[in-house]
Amino acid sequence: MTEATISLVDTAICQLGEGAFWQEAAGCLWWVDIRGARLFRHWPSRKLTRSWSFPDWITRVIPLDGTSDTARATMHSALGILDLSGEEPKFSVAHDLAQDGIRFNDGQIDPDGRWWAGTMRVAEDQPVGQWLRFSAYDDSPQVMAEDFTVTNGPCFDANSKHVYLTDSAAQIIFRGDYDPVLGVKGLKPWRQFEPDYGYPDGMTMGPDGLLWIAFWDGGCMRGLDAAGRVVREIRLPVQRPTSIAFASAGLAYVTSAAFGLEVDGWQGSTLAVSLA
Repeated sequence: MTEATISLVDTAICQLGEGAFWQEAAGCLWWVDIRGARLFRHWPSRKLTRSWSFPDWITRVIPLDGTSDTARATMHSALGILDLSGEEPKFSVAHDLAQDGIRFNDGQIDPDGRWWAGTMRVAEDQPVGQWLRFSAYDDSPQVMAEDFTVTNGPCFDANSKHVYLTDSAAQIIFRGDYDPVLGVKGLKPWRQFEPDYGYPDGMTMGPDGLLWIAFWDGGCMRGLDAAGRVVREIRLPVQRPTSIAFASAGLAYVTSAAFGLEVDGWQGSTLAVSLA
């Protein structure tokens, strides 16, 4: 088990904190509270946090460039561009799912600048979720993978050229070869976790070359090597960690969820994890 010093990023408690993203050039952390329909942006050097509320769930936000106040975003059932430069946020819809009971969940930008967005049933009761890829200039999606219950990820490993996708409900991480044209080739189950491990949620490639995963109901983040072995584990003061973003080799940020749990000042918080 890896030793770490853990502190609160902010006092905000999220019903379903998700989507941690470190914007390096701006020196700030982005995250969302999906069920709370809120977006947060935190500048550690200024000890400043801004937040915005929306009329519907917001599931993922990634800024367009290093210092931008404009971002790609997915709401409950719409994908588009979010502009935070004015007094009020403005969201321009590029694609609407238009499927009853289906929403967007996690997402990421691939090495060629295209958005991968996961869909899932709101009820999380059927494996009908898809991974969709959108180009930067076309809102017509290409289906990358199907039959997921809870989509989380994806994660792209620039060194091995692998792409990882998670079905959290099934406790399975899938791995395939990233292909600029097809998106992914040879996608297949890579690591099945035992029930007592918790549910693999958000994940990212760490500066140490490990695939770092937040484990919902596992109370920890774990680092896996290329063979799928857990080689590092950090216990956290939250039961339901949900996503991870590294600001440096020694500092990670972790979001968490509070819904269904007793509030104790930690559950649903966003954490700064200083790795020893």
